[in-house]
Amino acid sequence: MKDYQAFILSARQQGLAEVRTELKPESALSAIEADRSRIVQCSPVRRLQQKTQVFPLDVKASVRSRLTHSLEVKETGRQLALLVLASSEEVVDKQALVSLVEMACLLHDVGNPPFGHFGEVVMIDWLRTRLPSLFKQAVGAGSRQWPMLLADLQQFEGNAQSLRLLHSVQGLNLTLSQLAALQKYVRGGYQRRTQGAWQQKPGHYFSERPLVQEIRALFPSTTRGRYPLTFLMEAADDMAYGVADLEDAVDRGVLSLVELEQAILRDGNVYLQTCWRQAQANEPGFFARFRERLNDDLLRLVSEQYLQHHPAILDGSHGQPLLAVDQAPAQALQWLKGFAHREVFKHREVEALELAGFAALRGILGVFAPLLALPESEFTSLESRQDAEGLLLRRLYHRLPPRHLAAYKRDSQQAPLFEQAHEREWYFRVRLLLDFLSGMTDTYVLEEYRLLCGFQG
Repeated sequence: MKDYQAFILSARQQGLAEVRTELKPESALSAIEADRSRIVQCSPVRRLQQKTQVFPLDVKASVRSRLTHSLEVKETGRQLALLVLASSEEVVDKQALVSLVEMACLLHDVGNPPFGHFGEVVMIDWLRTRLPSLFKQAVGAGSRQWPMLLADLQQFEGNAQSLRLLHSVQGLNLTLSQLAALQKYVRGGYQRRTQGAWQQKPGHYFSERPLVQEIRALFPSTTRGRYPLTFLMEAADDMAYGVADLEDAVDRGVLSLVELEQAILRDGNVYLQTCWRQAQANEPGFFARFRERLNDDLLRLVSEQYLQHHPAILDGSHGQPLLAVDQAPAQALQWLKGFAHREVFKHREVEALELAGFAALRGILGVFAPLLALPESEFTSLESRQDAEGLLLRRLYHRLPPRHLAAYKRDSQQAPLFEQAHEREWYFRVRLLLDFLSGMTDTYVLEEYRLLCGFQG
């Protein structure tokens, strides 16, 4: 695993490298340990405690939030990294490698909006419907570059937003190794989808294109494929929620243990049925035993797949998830995920909570839309307006967080790669609103919506 020395580096984005007084350059391990401290203490991780996993707005402490889910993914990722390392005697900074995997796992959901993937769908629909007319009001005709920028703005993806949130909004200045480990997809939101690997969703936005260019210059294999450790993060996520979502559904009373047992014994493969019977569903602590049995086999399977495809993973040519194999444990996990999607995520109670989220997200976007309809000169001079409409818009402007406004003011003036200054400003004005909304917790979205509804009279 000597090749990992080329992937585990202390480098940070150019222009943001840290000023240090030491005579010796910062080692990869010390840089990654510094990353770890920043990540654990950052506000996006704390906000995960009030973002949904399956059941929005649930008050039961035993039901998973995004934070508890991410902690479970982090532990699974750590076990996978240790298993992979145990099979190699090559020189590699094991502590740094394990930390990169752990922190990628902890951060994998920080860009998800309120109400999870349902929230993503709501936001994308609004963006595709409203942005063209708002741009026409604010700017007018677009340049030759504008269709690409508009396509970028009309896509919202939690993984791409994670990269933007941590780097461009929060300014954590993480190592390029840590940021690369977060990227599940190689396509930019401004690029058309091709037949290549990892093109399903956008992995970054145009606003982070300079950062991604630096990552790819440092790790050339990520130009066409993933950073190697991303495979372990993805597998850890799949393993963690495969059983956990069903456990939460039983705990919440949405699904009974008997119903789950009947479905498994009727439709599950022999391996899954054996795991179920051996875990003894009629005894206390059943889910812990069931999860442990399945996870033990999945840990072995994932680590074996990683090592089997190791050369292709390192050179960026491996194009399949580690769990996309025709083996019994992976098939069992896929069945559990499919059952949860059919029987839990489409349950009446879950959908009712998502309807509340739909109203709140659409409502907030609608209230703030007039800020996007303003020409740049009017938007930047809101503080001086005294008319009724100006006072209303100014108060909406004041709802935007100072950190987000600072990122907007910086990037709207100097971000590279934009051909037209007025399009750059409007692009980052939209990003300002999306950063604000996607960073909200489920409860904060509803509170903000209630406030704005009262504010509108």
